[in-house]
Amino acid sequence: MRKSSISSKLSPATAIRLIALGIVASGFCSCSTTATVGRSSTSGFRNASRYASSPMSARRSTEASSQSSVGLLAAIFGKKEGSSTRSASSKKTARRPTIPATKVNQLILAQSDRGNTRVVIDIAKQRAYLLVNERIAMESPISSARPGKYTPRGTFSISERVRSGKISTIYGVGMPYWMRLSGSVIGVHAGYLPGYPASAGCVRLPSDAAQLIYDHTRYGTKVTITSSWTRA
Repeated sequence: MRKSSISSKLSPATAIRLIALGIVASGFCSCSTTATVGRSSTSGFRNASRYASSPMSARRSTEASSQSSVGLLAAIFGKKEGSSTRSASSKKTARRPTIPATKVNQLILAQSDRGNTRVVIDIAKQRAYLLVNERIAMESPISSARPGKYTPRGTFSISERVRSGKISTIYGVGMPYWMRLSGSVIGVHAGYLPGYPASAGCVRLPSDAAQLIYDHTRYGTKVTITSSWTRA
């Protein structure tokens, strides 16, 4: 009853593989048996015994059996392994993030004199806005603090500006277009955007957006970080 219940649970493909493995195993056993019988043959079959017990003969027989066994296993399992590899590759491709492009209104941006410009960061929408005379000159995706970390809310002033050469003390990577906020450890800078909040607290921007904000702001420019921003 136990054998019957186990067999009923096997899929046809699994059953075929088990049968094939049994055939392979029996092939190895028959080769070994042939050599043993040859060595123990009676004197009436001396010629056959010498041939069967010959090391070269036994080796050739074993190699032939091994090659056919390997071929059989490759035929049975090869296709499945190949499909698994392709499946894993497609999964890796699917995980690549799609980051929205930075939107720029050149007509509004051209009116910036840095004194009439400010930055708004919307955490809920994961967006940054460069405002010129309270009109949106640029909109960009961002990446703020990941779960367990925090990007502070409030209105800050840019207190430090470093175009290049700033290195993260956490990740050891460059932070181009670094803009520190009110002397804190938090800043706005260019960085990797995976498509979701992932930083240790800073606001990451695509490189083109970070450069645009850097070039149109100055020391003292206001940066407002809010959980949700609604245009007035």
